[in-house]
Amino acid sequence: MLEHGKSVLRGRMFKEILEEEMARRSVFKDPSKLLPDYVPKTLIHRDEEFRQLARIFRPALESRVGQKVLITGSVGVGKTVLAMKFGEELKSAAKKRDMKLDYIHVNCRKQKSPHMVMQELANYYLKLPPRGFSPEELLRESTKWLEKHDAYLALALDEIDFFIQQNGPDLLYALTRSGEELGALGRISIIAIARDKNFTRSLDAGTQSTFMHNVIHLDKYSAAQLVDIMNARIKEAFKVGAMEEDTTALVADIAARWGDARLALELLWRAGMLADDEGKNQVTPEHVRQAKAEIHSEVRKEALNELQLHEQLVLLALARRLKKSGQAYAMTSEVETAYRVICEEYDERPRGHTQLWEYLGHAEELGLVDLQSSGKGQRGQSRRISVPDVPVKSLVEELERLLKARK
Repeated sequence: MLEHGKSVLRGRMFKEILEEEMARRSVFKDPSKLLPDYVPKTLIHRDEEFRQLARIFRPALESRVGQKVLITGSVGVGKTVLAMKFGEELKSAAKKRDMKLDYIHVNCRKQKSPHMVMQELANYYLKLPPRGFSPEELLRESTKWLEKHDAYLALALDEIDFFIQQNGPDLLYALTRSGEELGALGRISIIAIARDKNFTRSLDAGTQSTFMHNVIHLDKYSAAQLVDIMNARIKEAFKVGAMEEDTTALVADIAARWGDARLALELLWRAGMLADDEGKNQVTPEHVRQAKAEIHSEVRKEALNELQLHEQLVLLALARRLKKSGQAYAMTSEVETAYRVICEEYDERPRGHTQLWEYLGHAEELGLVDLQSSGKGQRGQSRRISVPDVPVKSLVEELERLLKARK
């Protein structure tokens, strides 16, 4: 009876916990809009690449001729979302023309063998047992189904470069030749997605030339472009007022080092979760720094140790200023004022303005700070400065520890 009573109490406790969490305030309206597999209604800064795809696939709709295209670019530049959005629109455009066309997106890093890729393709059309068919047979059965139902397929092979590195080029060769060999010419179009087109060197000359005629390369996003992308997602994912302009700009500055929209969206999601954990109604720059540190901290203690005394004092002045203000950026004039106060605290004679600039420049070279043009309303060489990679609270604590050890 006693154990039963404890079990009932635990059950009630869990229900109460769940209800408490559901009742808590949140900065989010719909956090799923920040996830990698979400396809937005509009693609920001990828209009021209979408237009290129439309031109390449025009014959697929007009003459029902299968097409092959290769989309390349580094991580987070929108290759996957571009392909998925185009697949949606291509399917819709085909339907308007009384053409049955499906879009299937296969992640070749997850479906990492030829059999798994072909099984996913076959499962879309046929109910086949998971074992008993070779990849070639699965492709043949799928192609037969397309032919029988007068249907067409746009097949996206995401991370195909990784797949070919692991398995060789035979699957891609079979897919590009499927129409010729199986008597279903033009039924299957291929959208290959890779980080670098150099993987094509391992393909036979015919398959290589098939893709080399249609290559769309996506450049990295700039900080300004990332701000546009994030602002569109913020409207969908966050409640009004939950994200200030400077906080968004800080996320963009961090992600712009790699031109990576995926990193920017992950930072937004993690920073929002940290704000929720603290019961805040707004995401702060410090939440962003904490989120960045969770993903991968880049502040190296050895770099802080190598700084000269006054370089450490200037960095401490910046960190304290940002901690006190709660802002994403501090102006050089504000840092200079804070530096003079800290010099008094540590009984040091402050260095001049030119020397201060040199200290900040060295800190930027080490990746400890970011220096930016101040923008409108500031004169001379004044810059705005940020600490992008770690919480300033942690930076203050580490610098104070190092300065104490110097005494």
